[in-house]
Amino acid sequence: MPERNIVAKELAEILSVISHPARVRIIEELGQGEKDVSELVELTGLHQPTVSQHLAALRSRRLVHDR
Repeated sequence: MPERNIVAKELAEILSVISHPARVRIIEELGQGEKDVSELVELTGLHQPTVSQHLAALRSRRLVHDR
C-alpha cells in the first residue's frame, strides 16, 4: 500500500504542474515537435519570460527536456 501512496503523490504533483492553461498550451505545441522559446512565444502569444518560467516548472518535473 505505501507504494500506491507514493505513486498517488507523484501523480498529484505532476497534475498540479500541468494544471495551468499556459502549460497545457506549451505541452500541446511541443507535442507537435521540438520548438525553441521564441517559437513558443509566437505560437502561444505569451511573453518570453512567462514561457521561460512555465518551461522551468515543466522541466522541474521532467515533463520536458532542453537541449
